[in-house]
Amino acid sequence: MRCVEPVTAVDHPFLAALGAETRARLESASRVVSFSRGRVLFLEGDDPDAVYLVLSGLVRLFVTELDGAETTVRIAGAGELLGELAVIDGGTRSASAMALRPVTAWRVPAVLLVEHVPPPGTLGRALLRGLVATVRDNTRRLAMERTRPLERIVAALVLDDPEIFGRITQGELAELLGVRRQSLNLTLRTLERAGLIARDRGRPVPADVDGLRRLAAP
Repeated sequence: MRCVEPVTAVDHPFLAALGAETRARLESASRVVSFSRGRVLFLEGDDPDAVYLVLSGLVRLFVTELDGAETTVRIAGAGELLGELAVIDGGTRSASAMALRPVTAWRVPAVLLVEHVPPPGTLGRALLRGLVATVRDNTRRLAMERTRPLERIVAALVLDDPEIFGRITQGELAELLGVRRQSLNLTLRTLERAGLIARDRGRPVPADVDGLRRLAAP
């Protein structure tokens, strides 16, 4: 990780939604950091020390199972927050994060965010913890289902991120899924023949959302 200058003028919807005083506090205590391809932002099981707002690049979030196998649960790009779950519920990191492509991110110290989490016993805190619990359960479910057919995995990925093939190449996705590129291409052609996906400027996109949901369902 390489630290750059303190944040002074980052234009982003997340920051634009903050009040002037809150944003000023975050800017004064945060830094823009960069990660080369393959560098780790944080590891599954770590205590949260910061939240990252991705400014550029792509981050792979994955979980590691007892046999050492890795399951990719999300590909995050510009504008997405990483690591906020553990800050909200006080738990450990639910997944590891690694730069899939060179990444620049806004590193926000966790202590600053904790100050703005609703206190225990409030409705806001209960709602947030419920949402975090759902996301954590979904992450565990994805890891448990890594042996499901490739068609179901691809259907779930396309549903979760319809622009995924505009963000990463098919070769990169095949590598993340641990399959041959030829296998992924065959799967995409099968889904296209079934009318579940279509091509938009050569990129696979959802065509039959309901059909994809039925295919991706457990």
